[in-house]
Amino acid sequence: MGSTMIHFTSDSCDGGYFDIASLNPNMGEWSVSMKILNCWSVSRGSGRELNMILGDEHFTQIQAVVRDELIDNYLSRLIIDEWVSIKNFDVSRVNSILRPIPHRFKIVFRSDTLVQSINMCSSRTYFNLTEFVSILSGIVNPNICVDVFGKIVNVRELIFVPSVEHSQGRYFELYFGLRDTECIHLECRLTGDLAVEFYDLWKHCSRNTVICIIKFVKLELSQEHRWRCTNVTGSTRIMLNPDLSITDEMLCWNPENDQVPIITRKENAME
Repeated sequence: MGSTMIHFTSDSCDGGYFDIASLNPNMGEWSVSMKILNCWSVSRGSGRELNMILGDEHFTQIQAVVRDELIDNYLSRLIIDEWVSIKNFDVSRVNSILRPIPHRFKIVFRSDTLVQSINMCSSRTYFNLTEFVSILSGIVNPNICVDVFGKIVNVRELIFVPSVEHSQGRYFELYFGLRDTECIHLECRLTGDLAVEFYDLWKHCSRNTVICIIKFVKLELSQEHRWRCTNVTGSTRIMLNPDLSITDEMLCWNPENDQVPIITRKENAME
């Protein structure tokens, strides 16, 4: 428990494709219809690997991998938020400790894998929102990334942190909070380019009250031994005041017992 899959508007999709729930390593002739939810590149030794999160019409998600030597063959056809059909691929177990989604298997592209754009068969948006109380109580598996949603509060200054592990000798870091409709506060820590992207979007947002969705974040313990969320390089995505019904509901929410002020961009913006 602790997670809520948010279902938005949808239309049926035909085509005789396999569902994600059917995929397993025991067969190699698969055909699926998927929405590309996320796409990012990861360095692997001297090469790289393209990772994706795909979703089917039943809201089930799975990771997909394109190895270095095949990336150029597929990159132009793998566009976030587009629907594609994928045929002829392998299915293998996810071996990494940290997983972007719960599914234990992943799709692995082959040299004969076929990818084709298809007409949008669903206008739905995929969120697996996790309750703050479940995160803070420690019952959420920290080895599986989650999605979080709330009002932005207490944005601190964007800072440089010295680090010998980074090529430039330092990295950007930003702390802020999210507050849910139960008045529960969740600390968030962003690093690198995503910290800069978030800060710039937040500072230039037209509304003083800003609603945020962060997808594919990992959970970590702070120095105070309190659970917080932080980004995973490449895979984490942020959305500020997205055009969704849950955003409108949160913007209208103003309970009398919510005493923590929303920090506006004018109150805490770096010039």
